[in-house]
Amino acid sequence: MNRGLSLITALLVLAAAFCVSGTVMSKERKDYTQENERYALLEDAFTERARGILEERGYQNSGLTITWTRENGGERSYRVEIHHRGIGSLGEDEKEKLTEALYCEEFYNAVSELRIVYS
Repeated sequence: MNRGLSLITALLVLAAAFCVSGTVMSKERKDYTQENERYALLEDAFTERARGILEERGYQNSGLTITWTRENGGERSYRVEIHHRGIGSLGEDEKEKLTEALYCEEFYNAVSELRIVYS
């Protein structure tokens, strides 16, 4: 009898702990949802602007891969990889000028780091 009561008590304690952690996790998810929506708008604006600049400079159909990581403080670091055969043959000075043209002040100020690499 004692063993059955101990088992039921343990299950109730686990169920209560699960419910409490679910409530806390739900609040955290909501915070991340708003943050993700804000960054998604910035990413879309950056992507659209970057594609426009690349097309203006003759790099139509460039591949654009954006990868981000969240730092300890909650800020994001971004790595933007641009794929185009023509860009790969550019000299370092020309790549640097293209990188400067691609930097979006609004996006750059909202993140902790923005790296643009070409492949």
